[in-house]
Amino acid sequence: MRKGTKSSLNTSFSPITEDVKPEGSQYVVVDGGHLLHKIVWLQQATFRAIADRYVQYLNNKYGQDIAVIFDGYPDDDRKSTKNCERLRRAAHSSPDVMFHEETVLQYTKEKLLANECNKKRFIELLKKAFQKANICVQQAVEDADLTIVNTTISVALQYDYVSVVCEDVDLLVLLTALASTHSNVFFQKCGRGKTPDSYYSTTSFNHKFSNELLFIHAISGCDATSALFGQGKNKFISLFLKHEELLNTAATFLNPQATTKQVTEAGENVLVALYGRDPATQSLDELRYHSFVKAAAKTKFNLARLPPQLPMLLNCMP
Repeated sequence: MRKGTKSSLNTSFSPITEDVKPEGSQYVVVDGGHLLHKIVWLQQATFRAIADRYVQYLNNKYGQDIAVIFDGYPDDDRKSTKNCERLRRAAHSSPDVMFHEETVLQYTKEKLLANECNKKRFIELLKKAFQKANICVQQAVEDADLTIVNTTISVALQYDYVSVVCEDVDLLVLLTALASTHSNVFFQKCGRGKTPDSYYSTTSFNHKFSNELLFIHAISGCDATSALFGQGKNKFISLFLKHEELLNTAATFLNPQATTKQVTEAGENVLVALYGRDPATQSLDELRYHSFVKAAAKTKFNLARLPPQLPMLLNCMP
């Protein structure tokens, strides 16, 4: 599965320029995957001491009205929607390490957490530490993003201000699509080093087709779908800005009553338009053939730049 550049979608969102100073009651939802990498692990420290640093960080930074939500890890990881992404991250990992609270750290954080078994074990240790400190902690069945958004929406009516703390644009996309009616919900993108945090509202998307944003994000490549070679997210954004009639096509993916045939045709039409042809006169396979004939006449060409075959599209569509 080809990995796309999700971060390029950030340019389609405008951060809030004025200072965000919450007034009244505040609730914070923290992405557990982001939190795992936020704390520095001191070498030769025990895992209990490392867990205590996480607790101290959360208490000092956010207070008590907080929820931390981790990804889940199914026993059969082949069924996981993020299996390919996790296999990629595991390329430089440590071996399985059996550790408990009093075990002294022998590996770097990056290597230890790149091993999925070690990460699962460490999350369990952290969950116990958080529960002991009265910090609300949840673990999703699998990917945590939707659980984070649903949790945020569920508390939005109870608090004056709710923020989601993360770095991943996936969550900003979901909040834009699913929580746009909640004006008190914000996405807090943590800065690195001396870069300050950025804040986004659920209406920070720069374009009017926020309803179709989930489709655009998925078909252009995310953790669960393959990206197309040379076809980045911004090119999809430009496509929908230029061809507004495609918005109706993309809406097919939001229709729970749509048939497999209708969804397939909609995805095919969008990709034919993406590669510069008219969906009304040319199919994806025809476009691929004519593109190949044209490319074969050149001295050099890259087969990866050809439009995908229809069977490949069926495997990769959201």
